[in-house]
Amino acid sequence: MPLELELDYDRGLPVYRQIYEAVTRALASGRLAADEQLPTIVELAAQLRINPNTVARAYRDLENDGHIVAKRGRGTFPAPDRRPPPDRREDILRELYERAIRDGASHGIGAREIIRYFKRALHDE
Repeated sequence: MPLELELDYDRGLPVYRQIYEAVTRALASGRLAADEQLPTIVELAAQLRINPNTVARAYRDLENDGHIVAKRGRGTFPAPDRRPPPDRREDILRELYERAIRDGASHGIGAREIIRYFKRALHDE
């Protein structure tokens, strides 16, 4: 399935970061298969009508963080193993939890409600 994303200029998040988040969500959800080629920088820039340097920055950050890998002459693909090392998992999970609680609080949603939602969403899968 081709990578599809929409930019929200009112979100207050830089465009390159929105691309980064969209790719990581597509990878995590399986909408972007492990062997599926990502659009080229030029293709994605044209699709989104943005400067190619913006896409290049997102791709560079994605590659530096181990989410994607550029194969010279073949294109850009999901990295074969994107799982964090075991000694980093706890830190990452804590960061995710704290971010969810912080973001929820900014919308008046408490931790218990967020946890209930996560459990319900997991059950619905």
